[in-house]
Amino acid sequence: VIYIIFQLSKILKLFVGWDKQSYGYHGDDGNSFCSSGNGQPYGPTFTTGDVIGCGVNLVNNTCFYTKNGIDLGIAFKDLPSKLYPTVGLQTPGEEVDANFGQEPFQFDQIEDMIKQMRAETKAAIYNFPMPINQGDPTALLHKMVSSYLVHNGYSSTVEAFAKTTGQNFNEEISSIKNRQSKSKYCF
Repeated sequence: VIYIIFQLSKILKLFVGWDKQSYGYHGDDGNSFCSSGNGQPYGPTFTTGDVIGCGVNLVNNTCFYTKNGIDLGIAFKDLPSKLYPTVGLQTPGEEVDANFGQEPFQFDQIEDMIKQMRAETKAAIYNFPMPINQGDPTALLHKMVSSYLVHNGYSSTVEAFAKTTGQNFNEEISSIKNRQSKSKYCF
């Protein structure tokens, strides 16, 4: 049985997904496990010869798995920021080949997923309601630009923009920088 997980703790005492703050998709039963020995139905079982992929979306903090190139859907939401990829094997003599991007992935829809996220972001921007008679349009525009910069993690730009326009932002610079470092892996 092969287990694929992303975990927060580096040392496991139980099966992956059973330990606190560990997440796993187990091949023997197809269940997903999150910090508990009680699995949730998730996907098909897998065994020798199957190619299992694990994708982590650092923008919305979700994780999905693939089996033989087929997306199995989101397995986990609200993941913590520090994750360590782990593969667990149950039987002595088992082997695994890991591909962290040095070879093409069997799942070839990553670019489509990125395009979809970009389209959704653009649609949200285009559909943003513009309040009528809500004060100075320049101040409203400055607030919108500042909000966009904060949301996308452009910490240096948001600081310069705020200083130039007299805008205030309510988020810590460290939080903005953290989001910026994560988003570079997705786009």
